[in-house]
Formats: sequence, structure tokens, C-alpha cells
Amino acid sequence: MTKSKPSQSNSNPQKKRTPKVPKRITETYLHNAGLYYIERYATSTSNFRTVMLRKVKRSCLHHKDQNYEDCAKMVDELITKFERSGLLNDDLYITSMVSSYRRKGLSKRMITQKLMMKGIQSETIQNYLSRHDEQKHEDLHRAELKAAAIHCRKKKLGAYSGINAAEPEKQLARLARAGFSFDIAKNILGMTENEIQALIYDEEL
Repeated sequence: MTKSKPSQSNSNPQKKRTPKVPKRITETYLHNAGLYYIERYATSTSNFRTVMLRKVKRSCLHHKDQNYEDCAKMVDELITKFERSGLLNDDLYITSMVSSYRRKGLSKRMITQKLMMKGIQSETIQNYLSRHDEQKHEDLHRAELKAAAIHCRKKKLGAYSGINAAEPEKQLARLARAGFSFDIAKNILGMTENEIQALIYDEEL
């Protein structure tokens, strides 16, 4: 008996999709694309510019009649417009992100790395961190200690590590990779669960 051939539609299940053609750059397109991005993501002005210029570059590579510099100028005009309306606000963005990262248990070093990836200057980040830690905590040391406490609770380190706890050296290494100093790591790993809970609770009062 002759076997039937497989249908053509099933012969290539991994068929590649045709790349989407980039849209032409217009004020309306940039405005709508910018609003869509801001609605989905918290962003700094620098990061927003990078995202929008990436769209411009992709569009200009496809639509050869477009001038990149002219399109980039439209991005700058859009940024000015969004800043005036409050849609882009670096002060609010950095303040909220520093506060959010501290609540999540991130160290000063990790916060700095993450915000620098968004185009924020290191000196600016340090200023915002100092202001936040002075307002919310006694000082940088207490802020780092609380962040380490939250990190230990989330990652099951120190007093939260249970019967299958990793060796102290490995726990110290994990905290070091998370950006915490040796002194902070050693201090927090020596605390009991009650002491850590009290530290977190007291700092949130």
C-alpha cells in the first residue's frame, strides 16, 4: 500500500516569519510610540531617548529617504514636550526607583549599576541614595544593613537558611555578589531571625 505524502502545510513547522517593516518616522508615530512605552515602563529621560532613537535608526535603515538627524531632532522635541507635561520626570523616576530598590533589599552597588544602565550618572545616583538613606534610615550603614536583612529573608540566607544551610563562606560570597560589603554580610549572617525581623520592622516605622 502506497503511503500518502505529508501535507505541504506541515512540512515546515519552523517557517520563519517575515520581518515586520518599520514604520516611517512622523511626529504622530513618535508621540504614540513614546506614550505606549511610558505607559508600560518606568523610565529615565536618557533611557527613553535611547529607546526612541533605536526606533528611528531601524526606520531610517529601511526607509532610505529619511534623514536620521532630522528624525533624531523630532525625538528631542518629543522629550521636551513630555518633560513639560510631566510624563518624563527624572527627579520623580530616580526617587521612586531608589526607594523601590531599597524595599526589595538591593545594595548601594546594585542600585547604582541598575540606574547607570538607564543612563543616570553615578554621582547623581549617589546623591539620591544619600538623601533617601538619611531620610528613611539613620545613615548609609543602617540602610545597607536593612537591605541585607531583606535580601537574606528573600534568598534564605543566614537565620533563614534552615537545616540545609550553605557553608558560611558561600553565604558570604552570595552577599558579596549582591553588592554588600564584608562587614555588612558578616553582621547580618550573625543575627537571629528575630533580630533581623526587628531590624526590618523598626526601620519601616
